[in-house]
Amino acid sequence: MRDVDTYDYTKIPAEHREEVRRLTMQIRESIRSSVDCGIDAGKALIKVKSWLKKGEFLTYCEEAYTESVRTLQHYMGLARLAECYGPEAVSKVPSGVAYKLAAKSAPPELVQAILAEIAAGDIPTIAIVVERIEKAKGTSSRSRCIDISPEELDRLAMMLVAALSSAQLASFVGFLAGANSSAIGELGKKCGLLGGATEAPIVARQVSGTIFG
Repeated sequence: MRDVDTYDYTKIPAEHREEVRRLTMQIRESIRSSVDCGIDAGKALIKVKSWLKKGEFLTYCEEAYTESVRTLQHYMGLARLAECYGPEAVSKVPSGVAYKLAAKSAPPELVQAILAEIAAGDIPTIAIVVERIEKAKGTSSRSRCIDISPEELDRLAMMLVAALSSAQLASFVGFLAGANSSAIGELGKKCGLLGGATEAPIVARQVSGTIFG
């Protein structure tokens, strides 16, 4: 394992330097296969990160440990998961499953449900957890879909036809067909920054998720 002193600790504020050295040794000792040790390592990593300048934490991880940055990120995720749901509940989870539950993409309601199942002795495989997370994300995405009336679509179409050439219109429609909601939202922001303005705002009506099954 790499000598901890290969990292340049002078980059760390003097008042935290020795504490970071101590925590680094603790983290290295805590890095084992068990979730409990991962939680301990993650807590210490989060504390170290709070003392470093923006961007310096990556260098610290790369130079102070033999483990990959991704692995260290997993430990930090475990620590946050334990903080939210309790270390007792998280410690019962196999490490691979725990990493998936700690991911930002995992819906909190699903995480809580799976932790309850594991506490009752029903331990899912990683593949099942991934499938359930993807399914939950898809349901959440569909529930946010909106219904726009034919009149509103006609008004939008007329605006676009009047403002754009045929080639520009084809490009824009192609963009909408393939873009996700984040890209469309970012486009709207950029149009606003460029001084673009729309007519009366379109009021989107929320559609019940049951429509989509």
